[in-house]
Amino acid sequence: MSQKIVIEVKNLAKQYGSDIALSNISFSVKKGEIFALLGSDNSGKTSLIEILEGLRKPTSGEAIVLGFNINSTIEMREIKKIIGTLPQDFKTYDNLTVKENIQFWGKMYDFMLNPDDLMTLFNLNEYSNVRYKKLPNNIKRKVAFVITLVNDPELVFLDEPTAGMDQYTKKEIWDLLLSLREKGKTVFLTTNHALEPQAIADRVAILHQGSIKDIGSPEELIDRYSSEKKFIIRCPNVEVKRETIAILDDIPHSEDEIGDIFVSSDEIILSELLEKLERANVKYSDVITQRPTLNDVFLVLTGHQLKRI
Repeated sequence: MSQKIVIEVKNLAKQYGSDIALSNISFSVKKGEIFALLGSDNSGKTSLIEILEGLRKPTSGEAIVLGFNINSTIEMREIKKIIGTLPQDFKTYDNLTVKENIQFWGKMYDFMLNPDDLMTLFNLNEYSNVRYKKLPNNIKRKVAFVITLVNDPELVFLDEPTAGMDQYTKKEIWDLLLSLREKGKTVFLTTNHALEPQAIADRVAILHQGSIKDIGSPEELIDRYSSEKKFIIRCPNVEVKRETIAILDDIPHSEDEIGDIFVSSDEIILSELLEKLERANVKYSDVITQRPTLNDVFLVLTGHQLKRI
């Protein structure tokens, strides 16, 4: 039996004056999957997710969310009752405590999960009676997640959900999203970091300049566009990096801002390069093998680099 479709988007477009934010977007999202929209800043991610949430109207095209048409004002009201949303710029009441905030938002729905259970799930019990404005930023983001789930939604929209979080808290959130999937919930998230969808997403849509370049599982996309491993020469300082680059000559390579030099996956070419470095007495710190990532896929499809975490 085929998997139920919870989001169906057909030829969706959005313009702001003469600026095209989205151009004939079409895709579907299945029940119980984590679907990631991967794109750089200003690629159209937020416009798309806000249209699906009912915060913006498309210029043209249509989308069905949980069986309801987003172009219908009446049906959009029904959608909002059964989804959870977490915007980038989430705001709540500074002078209410964590528990009071959860209760406030929960009362807006016909059904509300137990606030104490939610705080336990997110390890927030110690902050229950702390005013929101006094919380550290990563804890504020966790509270936002609790509020997003307060109505036990079937479908959750998350716009760059782990932006600004430390690695430990990100891992906590990723584990939570995976647990939601195990319960049959559907997660739709946007991100401008490739590590996130590669770690948890079932499928990824690459969005660039308002158009979807391709969709597939992280493994499918990597196999399709960037199946070869790379060798990375780590340089201990700027001076060594300059010396190394000068020796490369016509050997294919690229570099980044933190000192890494990427060279061909051809082991013969790598061997020739290392011999040159040794003859010149240039002391690099390490050579490592890097498997292909969604960063590589994004670069192939768009010609642009994503942010590094």
